[in-house]
Amino acid sequence: MTTSMNAVNIHSNFKLTLFLFIVAILQSCLSGGTHGSIKSYEYRTNKYTLQKAVEKVIAKNDNIKRDTTKNYMIDVTNGRNDTIMDNYYNDGERYITIEIKTKEGYNEYSFQYPGEKEYWDTAKITSISIAYAYDQNGNGGSEGNGGIKWYNWSLKRKLLEHFENEFISKVDEELKQKHIDSN
Repeated sequence: MTTSMNAVNIHSNFKLTLFLFIVAILQSCLSGGTHGSIKSYEYRTNKYTLQKAVEKVIAKNDNIKRDTTKNYMIDVTNGRNDTIMDNYYNDGERYITIEIKTKEGYNEYSFQYPGEKEYWDTAKITSISIAYAYDQNGNGGSEGNGGIKWYNWSLKRKLLEHFENEFISKVDEELKQKHIDSN
């Protein structure tokens, strides 16, 4: 009797573990798009406090430039032009794109504050998650599009080193707390 009860418990635990694993994968896909996350930095604060600290760091650091370029597309349908603005990965609210000066030029980073407004309004822990990163030669991308894979460790290390030294360390100082690596 005990052996069959243990088998039932093991099977139930396996199903629960599998279910939670699938939910975690789906949540990361839905909240972060299909790009994946190169690396995340978690803070014990709400999104709005973190966003204010990020904005201060960008404003105070001469080695960091915020990308304020508006991206436009022209749609021509039936002989009429329609201008569409597309700044999804640089909307200033969920996604921010910055350039960080290096000895070789500028690296570009697009990072996000994961979640939606409902989450931001209630969460006491939030994070900065790098969605895209490119070096001065355009090498890089995201985890999801193949630009930065586990085997391309030297590019990833180089990009993260500049991001962490020039940006994340300053956010830590501004918030008076050390970030937690969440992946």
